[in-house]
Amino acid sequence: MEQLTALGKAIVAADPDKIRLDMTVKNILAYKPLLTRIFKEVVSECRDMNFDEIEACIEGEVLISKIYIDSGLSNAGERIDGLNTEAYLNEEGLDRYDIRTYLRLPGKGGSEYIKLIINLEAQNEDKPGYDLPLRALFYCCRMISAQQGVEFTTNSDDPVKYGNIKKVYSIWLCTEAAQTRANSIEIYDIDRRFLYGCNGDNPRYDILNAIIVYISEKHDPENTENEMIRLLTDLFDERIDGAEKVKKLKSIYGLKMTREVEMEVTDLCTYATAMENKGVNMGVSEEKERGLEALVKSLSVYITDFDALYKAVIKNETYEKVTKKDVMKYFCESKKS
Repeated sequence: MEQLTALGKAIVAADPDKIRLDMTVKNILAYKPLLTRIFKEVVSECRDMNFDEIEACIEGEVLISKIYIDSGLSNAGERIDGLNTEAYLNEEGLDRYDIRTYLRLPGKGGSEYIKLIINLEAQNEDKPGYDLPLRALFYCCRMISAQQGVEFTTNSDDPVKYGNIKKVYSIWLCTEAAQTRANSIEIYDIDRRFLYGCNGDNPRYDILNAIIVYISEKHDPENTENEMIRLLTDLFDERIDGAEKVKKLKSIYGLKMTREVEMEVTDLCTYATAMENKGVNMGVSEEKERGLEALVKSLSVYITDFDALYKAVIKNETYEKVTKKDVMKYFCESKKS
């Protein structure tokens, strides 16, 4: 019998509804009129622009799950060709950005254009077992380092060198956030301060921004006045069927909907319902399993008593309803390793 590769096994084991759901979400978020709503809210350079102006600045194809995050694979398409499909990171396969694109904005005062490189990620878990801002900052750093040899050089005869580094944004949408974080937007960037003295220099250093948008797991915007949060809340609310979502996106938020995007929105509801039905009475969902495992193994380094560790786990609101049995299997595994 023919033996499957690791990739083949992963494909066979994958839930087809989840695969379709993930790709449907990415296809919807890559829709340029929707991207403009997100960019206007969180990209500082777009604040004073209207939606049409922002959309006109989105150049080229919006890439969905095509660009690798792994070092050496992000910045040159020819390096991706022929890639060994059995090369894995974190036992999950080579990581890719959900969505990658860039904006070419007009410069101020007649200066040359400004290029921004932007990554957009959709994430169910707002507490996946690690600090999400760290992952977002890592993505920013990879988007900067991948520019070497493409956007900038370190050649001795290059008078600008690092000056050509383009600013990057990594934007994360947490679609099932706990109410303590719901309806909020966080930004992590670089700030300058003096430890001693001061000077009048004005160096360029604002080159990365990691942004986390928290959408209520209860799909309750709590009367927030932020239109982008309200739009995303409606988009990811599984209680609203496809036809109603399309209607709201058109009438309330003014999105111009193509037939293809309307079908994607309807599919989003269909696949989400299928996943929800499969998850009934299954205890800890598969999506939370990896986060729970990471949390237990991390805590077990410092807490050796199981009861004390279990109490620490359920203090995390994401895992407050997990059973001792759920926790025990990872606790035992940590002791073996």
